[in-house]
Amino acid sequence: MQESSDNFQDSQSQSSEQRQKGSVPSFLVRLFDIMENEDLKEIIGWNTEGNAFIVRNQQLLADKILPKYFKHKNYPSFLRQLNMYNFKKSKADDVNQKFEHKWFRRDGRALLTNIKRRNQEENDDKDEIPQIVDEIEQFKKAQKELKNEIQAIADSQKQLQIALQQIMQQNETLFQESQQLTQELSNMQSKNQQRFANYSNILTEIVQRLQQEQEEELRNRDINQPQITGEQKKANVIQIKQEQPSQQQQFLSQSQNNLSANSLQFLMNMSANKNAFNFQMFSQLKHQQMNMQMFQNGSTQQQQQSDVKKNEIKKENEQ
Repeated sequence: MQESSDNFQDSQSQSSEQRQKGSVPSFLVRLFDIMENEDLKEIIGWNTEGNAFIVRNQQLLADKILPKYFKHKNYPSFLRQLNMYNFKKSKADDVNQKFEHKWFRRDGRALLTNIKRRNQEENDDKDEIPQIVDEIEQFKKAQKELKNEIQAIADSQKQLQIALQQIMQQNETLFQESQQLTQELSNMQSKNQQRFANYSNILTEIVQRLQQEQEEELRNRDINQPQITGEQKKANVIQIKQEQPSQQQQFLSQSQNNLSANSLQFLMNMSANKNAFNFQMFSQLKHQQMNMQMFQNGSTQQQQQSDVKKNEIKKENEQ
């Protein structure tokens, strides 16, 4: 039974070796076959992680396993083969030895093609050196260009920050000037409104006084001249009508001259301000002219009211 089992294992190892012949060295194929044989794990086998194998009994390995798989009992020769393929030797514990390779792993038979002899790896490394040097030079060049771009971005950002600070300062200055000009405009508006209010009050007072004087004059004439004819009354009314508008027109003309002088002074004062304030001053002047027109319209309405009263008085006299 033992002999038949050994024959089956021999045939299995040979078939495995034949499958990978030409791509993987036979030593590695046979070594992997040993690792997959669960009956040998007490002598040699994978560690718990499966990334290395442990030699647990050197004597049995040399006496039973090496002759079967490698046709010799020389354990040092087995070690030299492992070293030739860059297996790293270390201690698994105080007694047993551990061997590992980055491409020699449990269930990783396909990775065996990556394992090469030491001199072959050195030649491959030598072939790769020029390529690595070229890659390093390209990396340095790219790094230098990137550094220059970063410096250019930093300089541009610094300039933008300076420009932003200047704009913020200009905006602050303009805001302060705008507040000052707004306050000046508000004060001027208040003064003009007060001025127009005073003119309106004066005009109203004068019109009322003229009306009172007219009524008093009519009463005095009726008392002093009781026998006056209708034609004479009509002539007197017409004369009063002609005199009163003349007085009112003189007052309105004087008021308009005062307003025109004030508007001229207003323009002279505004011309000393900054150009940014000219548009606002023009609007203020236009507003003032509109107020003047309203003032004149109000005066016209009062004149019309006065005429209506005169007509009423005239009708009473004629009656």
